[in-house]
Amino acid sequence: MTALTLSLAVLIISIILCFTAGLITRNYSQVDRLWSILPVVYAGIWLPTYSSNPRYLIASALVLLWGTRLTVNFALKGGYAFSFRKGFTGEDYRWDYLQQKIGSRLRFELFNLLFISTYQLVLIFLFTYPLYHYGRITGSITRTEYVLYALHALLLLSETISDSQQLRFYRRKDASPWSELHRYQLGFNTFGFWKYSRHPNYVCEIGQWVIVYLYLAAASGTHHWSMAGALLLMGLFAGSTAFTERITSGKYPEYVRWRQMTSVWIPFIRAVRSREERREFLS
Repeated sequence: MTALTLSLAVLIISIILCFTAGLITRNYSQVDRLWSILPVVYAGIWLPTYSSNPRYLIASALVLLWGTRLTVNFALKGGYAFSFRKGFTGEDYRWDYLQQKIGSRLRFELFNLLFISTYQLVLIFLFTYPLYHYGRITGSITRTEYVLYALHALLLLSETISDSQQLRFYRRKDASPWSELHRYQLGFNTFGFWKYSRHPNYVCEIGQWVIVYLYLAAASGTHHWSMAGALLLMGLFAGSTAFTERITSGKYPEYVRWRQMTSVWIPFIRAVRSREERREFLS
């Protein structure tokens, strides 16, 4: 069995396990628990083939750091909470909301099979796949690649900071005396990176996998069809952003105003309200 065949077998097994676990437990966050793990697994499967290639070692090390950090962050939020009676108990609140909207259990299980389990897990493989071809490139590492390594590390650091800021905000939101402050009473984070972008962690997540594809493009000097993985990831996060913000706007009325003052992803990508108005809103 080749390394690529083995990684495809892991993909198929993951789809079967995630769908079955969701069907039995009615907890549909199984893919969330694998999101940060499977890219590291794939990179590890391909590592023996490219262990003598320094460019693959650097890129896969950055993917390993990404996966380790994101797994720890997900665990801190209770994503791996486990009960011997119920299995994993942590679940993304959006799946429960969507179940209520869809209504029919049969339709939702079809959604579980086709989108939650199959599409998302195939997507994880696709945005990691450029790394496999990147390991096949020989020759000296170019300056462009070194710049991309630095950008990858910067995005990883920024995602770490934004996730830390988000975790700290929610821990303080309901804790006295923090809960008495206006910016905590809003219900959503307006601190740190979150003051300038409503989803800074999404920007950094997408950016890192775009860079993984750019490694291949820069080293080979041409484009590859595997860029589809990064493009589809953008589409997934665009849909996730719209869905999340619809729920948040219904839960926190002031969020509608906040959307008018900030950029959805990249800070200052569009005109924002005046500093005075923002300062008044946050005071």
